[in-house]
Amino acid sequence: MSAAVENSEYAPTGTVEELLQVAERMFAQQGVENVALTQIVAQAGQRNRSALHYHFGSRDGVLTAVMNRRLAPLNARREALVDALPADCSVPQILHAYAAPLAMVAIEEPWGPDYLSLLAQLTFHPQLLGSSSVEDQHLTGLRRCRRLLAGALPDVAPELLDQRLGWLRDSLVFALARWVRDTPAEARSAAALSALLDQIIIYGAAGLAAPVRPHP
Repeated sequence: MSAAVENSEYAPTGTVEELLQVAERMFAQQGVENVALTQIVAQAGQRNRSALHYHFGSRDGVLTAVMNRRLAPLNARREALVDALPADCSVPQILHAYAAPLAMVAIEEPWGPDYLSLLAQLTFHPQLLGSSSVEDQHLTGLRRCRRLLAGALPDVAPELLDQRLGWLRDSLVFALARWVRDTPAEARSAAALSALLDQIIIYGAAGLAAPVRPHP
Protein backbone atom coordinates (compact mmCIF):
# COMPACT_ATOMS: atom_id res chain seq x y z
CA MET A 1 0.00 0.00 0.00
CA SER A 2 1.30 3.46 -0.84
CA ALA A 3 2.61 5.63 1.97
CA ALA A 4 0.13 8.19 0.71
CA VAL A 5 -2.61 6.28 2.51
CA GLU A 6 -1.11 7.50 5.77
CA ASN A 7 -1.66 11.12 4.74
CA SER A 8 -4.89 11.82 6.59
CA GLU A 9 -5.46 15.05 4.68
CA TYR A 10 -5.65 13.22 1.38
CA ALA A 11 -6.94 9.83 2.46
CA PRO A 12 -9.32 9.89 5.43
CA THR A 13 -9.60 6.43 6.92
CA GLY A 14 -13.35 6.38 6.31
CA THR A 15 -12.86 7.16 2.63
CA VAL A 16 -10.33 4.38 2.10
CA GLU A 17 -12.48 1.87 4.01
CA GLU A 18 -15.55 2.80 1.98
CA LEU A 19 -13.65 2.42 -1.27
CA LEU A 20 -12.42 -1.03 -0.25
CA GLN A 21 -15.91 -2.10 0.82
CA VAL A 22 -17.34 -1.03 -2.53
CA ALA A 23 -14.45 -2.71 -4.37
CA GLU A 24 -15.03 -5.97 -2.52
CA ARG A 25 -18.74 -5.96 -3.30
CA MET A 26 -18.25 -5.11 -6.98
CA PHE A 27 -15.41 -7.61 -7.45
CA ALA A 28 -17.53 -10.34 -5.87
CA GLN A 29 -20.74 -9.62 -7.73
CA GLN A 30 -19.43 -8.60 -11.15
CA GLY A 31 -16.07 -10.38 -11.35
CA VAL A 32 -12.68 -8.83 -10.70
CA GLU A 33 -11.77 -8.56 -14.35
CA ASN A 34 -15.03 -6.74 -15.17
CA VAL A 35 -14.58 -3.88 -12.71
CA ALA A 36 -12.50 -0.77 -13.42
CA LEU A 37 -11.10 1.41 -10.64
CA THR A 38 -13.07 4.39 -11.95
CA GLN A 39 -16.29 2.39 -11.55
CA ILE A 40 -15.48 1.67 -7.92
CA VAL A 41 -14.76 5.33 -7.20
CA ALA A 42 -17.97 6.41 -8.91
CA GLN A 43 -20.05 3.80 -7.05
CA ALA A 44 -18.56 5.00 -3.76
CA GLY A 45 -19.59 8.56 -4.59
CA GLN A 46 -16.05 9.91 -4.54
CA ARG A 47 -15.19 12.93 -6.66
CA ASN A 48 -11.53 12.11 -7.18
CA ARG A 49 -11.66 9.52 -9.96
CA SER A 50 -7.99 8.60 -9.45
CA ALA A 51 -8.35 8.02 -5.70
CA LEU A 52 -7.87 4.24 -5.78
CA HIS A 53 -4.96 4.46 -8.19
CA TYR A 54 -3.35 7.02 -5.91
CA HIS A 55 -3.71 4.83 -2.84
CA PHE A 56 -3.11 1.35 -4.25
CA GLY A 57 -1.46 1.78 -7.63
CA SER A 58 -3.54 -0.68 -9.64
CA ARG A 59 -6.49 -3.07 -9.53
CA ASP A 60 -4.06 -5.73 -8.29
CA GLY A 61 -3.18 -3.46 -5.38
CA VAL A 62 -6.83 -2.83 -4.55
CA LEU A 63 -7.57 -6.56 -4.65
CA THR A 64 -4.63 -7.30 -2.36
CA ALA A 65 -5.79 -4.65 0.10
CA VAL A 66 -9.29 -6.14 0.11
CA MET A 67 -7.86 -9.58 0.83
CA ASN A 68 -5.56 -8.39 3.60
CA ARG A 69 -8.30 -6.59 5.50
CA ARG A 70 -10.36 -9.81 5.64
CA LEU A 71 -7.46 -12.20 6.21
CA ALA A 72 -6.56 -10.40 9.44
CA PRO A 73 -9.76 -11.33 11.36
CA LEU A 74 -9.81 -14.79 9.75
CA ASN A 75 -6.28 -15.41 10.96
CA ALA A 76 -7.18 -14.26 14.47
CA ARG A 77 -10.12 -16.71 14.54
CA ARG A 78 -7.90 -19.55 13.33
CA GLU A 79 -5.13 -18.77 15.82
CA ALA A 80 -7.66 -18.87 18.66
CA LEU A 81 -8.96 -22.26 17.55
CA VAL A 82 -5.45 -23.67 17.22
CA ASP A 83 -4.59 -22.37 20.70
CA ALA A 84 -7.59 -24.29 22.07
CA LEU A 85 -6.59 -27.64 20.54
CA PRO A 86 -5.53 -30.41 22.93
CA ALA A 87 -1.93 -31.55 22.88
CA ASP A 88 -2.89 -34.86 21.24
CA CYS A 89 -5.26 -33.32 18.68
CA SER A 90 -6.57 -35.48 15.86
CA VAL A 91 -6.60 -34.71 12.14
CA PRO A 92 -10.35 -33.84 12.17
CA GLN A 93 -9.79 -31.46 15.10
CA ILE A 94 -6.95 -29.74 13.26
CA LEU A 95 -9.03 -29.49 10.12
CA HIS A 96 -11.85 -27.91 12.09
CA ALA A 97 -9.45 -25.19 13.26
CA TYR A 98 -8.29 -24.85 9.65
CA ALA A 99 -11.71 -24.65 8.00
CA ALA A 100 -14.20 -23.31 10.55
CA PRO A 101 -13.03 -19.66 10.50
CA LEU A 102 -13.62 -19.42 6.76
CA ALA A 103 -16.95 -21.24 6.98
CA MET A 104 -18.37 -19.17 9.82
CA VAL A 105 -17.91 -15.80 8.12
CA ALA A 106 -20.58 -16.93 5.65
CA ILE A 107 -23.23 -16.38 8.32
CA GLU A 108 -21.51 -14.30 10.99
CA GLU A 109 -20.06 -11.43 8.96
CA PRO A 110 -21.95 -9.17 6.54
CA TRP A 111 -18.95 -9.26 4.23
CA GLY A 112 -18.66 -13.06 4.37
CA PRO A 113 -20.65 -14.00 1.26
CA ASP A 114 -18.85 -11.45 -0.91
CA TYR A 115 -15.48 -12.50 0.46
CA LEU A 116 -16.16 -16.16 -0.33
CA SER A 117 -17.22 -15.28 -3.86
CA LEU A 118 -14.03 -13.27 -4.30
CA LEU A 119 -11.87 -16.00 -2.80
CA ALA A 120 -13.35 -18.54 -5.21
CA GLN A 121 -12.37 -16.29 -8.12
CA LEU A 122 -8.82 -16.01 -6.81
CA THR A 123 -8.60 -19.75 -6.20
CA PHE A 124 -9.51 -20.42 -9.82
CA HIS A 125 -7.56 -17.46 -11.22
CA PRO A 126 -4.62 -16.70 -8.85
CA GLN A 127 -3.12 -14.48 -11.55
CA LEU A 128 -5.72 -11.85 -10.63
CA LEU A 129 -3.39 -10.72 -7.84
CA GLY A 130 -0.67 -10.03 -10.38
CA SER A 131 2.68 -9.47 -8.70
CA SER A 132 0.99 -8.52 -5.43
CA SER A 133 0.84 -10.84 -2.45
CA VAL A 134 -1.08 -10.97 0.79
CA GLU A 135 0.70 -10.02 4.00
CA ASP A 136 2.61 -12.90 5.55
CA GLN A 137 1.44 -12.00 9.05
CA HIS A 138 -2.11 -13.03 8.11
CA LEU A 139 -1.09 -16.62 7.28
CA THR A 140 0.32 -17.73 10.64
CA GLY A 141 -2.76 -19.75 11.59
CA LEU A 142 -2.65 -21.70 8.33
CA ARG A 143 1.01 -22.51 8.87
CA ARG A 144 0.36 -23.73 12.40
CA CYS A 145 -2.35 -26.05 11.07
CA ARG A 146 0.07 -27.35 8.45
CA ARG A 147 2.68 -28.15 11.09
CA LEU A 148 0.12 -29.90 13.28
CA LEU A 149 -1.10 -31.97 10.35
CA ALA A 150 2.47 -32.98 9.52
CA GLY A 151 2.89 -34.20 13.08
CA ALA A 152 -0.41 -36.07 13.06
CA LEU A 153 0.33 -37.71 9.68
CA PRO A 154 3.98 -38.77 9.91
CA ASP A 155 3.60 -41.35 7.14
CA VAL A 156 2.57 -38.75 4.57
CA ALA A 157 5.55 -37.17 2.82
CA PRO A 158 5.74 -33.38 3.16
CA GLU A 159 5.37 -32.77 -0.58
CA LEU A 160 2.34 -35.05 -0.76
CA LEU A 161 0.79 -33.45 2.31
CA ASP A 162 1.15 -30.01 0.72
CA GLN A 163 -0.42 -31.27 -2.51
CA ARG A 164 -3.35 -32.87 -0.72
CA LEU A 165 -3.84 -29.85 1.52
CA GLY A 166 -3.96 -27.68 -1.59
CA TRP A 167 -6.71 -29.89 -3.02
CA LEU A 168 -8.59 -29.67 0.25
CA ARG A 169 -8.23 -25.90 0.39
CA ASP A 170 -9.65 -25.55 -3.12
CA SER A 171 -12.52 -27.90 -2.30
CA LEU A 172 -13.32 -25.96 0.87
CA VAL A 173 -13.38 -22.60 -0.89
CA PHE A 174 -15.56 -23.79 -3.78
CA ALA A 175 -17.93 -25.75 -1.53
CA LEU A 176 -18.52 -22.74 0.72
CA ALA A 177 -18.86 -20.29 -2.17
CA ARG A 178 -21.33 -22.62 -3.88
CA TRP A 179 -23.31 -23.04 -0.65
CA VAL A 180 -23.62 -19.28 -0.27
CA ARG A 181 -24.58 -18.86 -3.91
CA ASP A 182 -27.23 -21.58 -3.87
CA THR A 183 -28.66 -21.03 -0.37
CA PRO A 184 -31.04 -18.11 0.19
CA ALA A 185 -29.85 -15.77 2.93
CA GLU A 186 -32.76 -16.68 5.20
CA ALA A 187 -31.84 -20.39 4.95
CA ARG A 188 -28.16 -19.98 5.85
CA SER A 189 -28.43 -21.37 9.34
CA ALA A 190 -25.65 -22.34 11.71
CA ALA A 191 -26.95 -25.92 11.72
CA ALA A 192 -26.87 -26.21 7.92
CA LEU A 193 -23.40 -24.72 7.73
CA SER A 194 -22.14 -26.98 10.51
CA ALA A 195 -23.44 -30.04 8.67
CA LEU A 196 -21.62 -28.96 5.51
CA LEU A 197 -18.43 -28.27 7.42
CA ASP A 198 -18.57 -31.67 9.12
CA GLN A 199 -18.77 -33.41 5.75
CA ILE A 200 -15.88 -31.38 4.35
CA ILE A 201 -13.75 -32.30 7.37
CA ILE A 202 -14.59 -36.01 7.06
CA TYR A 203 -13.71 -35.86 3.36
CA GLY A 204 -10.52 -33.92 4.03
CA ALA A 205 -9.29 -36.16 6.83
CA ALA A 206 -9.77 -39.25 4.67
CA GLY A 207 -8.02 -37.65 1.73
CA LEU A 208 -5.03 -36.40 3.69
CA ALA A 209 -4.43 -39.80 5.30
CA ALA A 210 -5.12 -41.94 2.21
CA PRO A 211 -2.46 -44.57 1.47
CA VAL A 212 -0.14 -43.97 -1.41
CA ARG A 213 -0.51 -46.47 -4.24
CA PRO A 214 2.90 -47.33 -5.70
CA HIS A 215 3.41 -46.64 -9.37
CA PRO A 216 3.34 -49.78 -11.54
